[in-house]
Amino acid sequence: MSSYQASSKLNRAETDVLVVHCSDHRFQAGFYEFLNLSLNLDENYDLLVIPGGPQCLTLVEYLPKFSWASWKWFRFLVEKHELKRLILIAHEDCGWYKELPFHLHESSEPRPRQEEDLRRVKRALAKDFPELHVELYYAGWDANDRVTVEALSA
Repeated sequence: MSSYQASSKLNRAETDVLVVHCSDHRFQAGFYEFLNLSLNLDENYDLLVIPGGPQCLTLVEYLPKFSWASWKWFRFLVEKHELKRLILIAHEDCGWYKELPFHLHESSEPRPRQEEDLRRVKRALAKDFPELHVELYYAGWDANDRVTVEALSA
């Protein structure tokens, strides 16, 4: 196999930010734009991208092995990189949430379930990582298929 030489250089700057969001391909460009242009992160953040995004930190009852691995990765990043800020993003029409049993949540509607999980993660993190500033966001799209991201209150 031939090699590829990127025009990008290694980012040697320290970061104190971790972003956790879903791997859904439809949102990647919008997430990237939001993080770098709206939040001014300038491509300087750690990134944990998996189906369902932040929901991986709430799977204790349903998928304990996934939860264990997710928390292991999360703790590693927070502790080794001395992170101070966590950005959690859920999104509209998430396929992962369509597969989850309804009994895990108070609502059968996807968005309230996702918001419930985001807030549950924030509460859990406040106990173990009180110095970590946690921000919650929900992404969707408008009538022209432009990605929209709104901040959620705790």
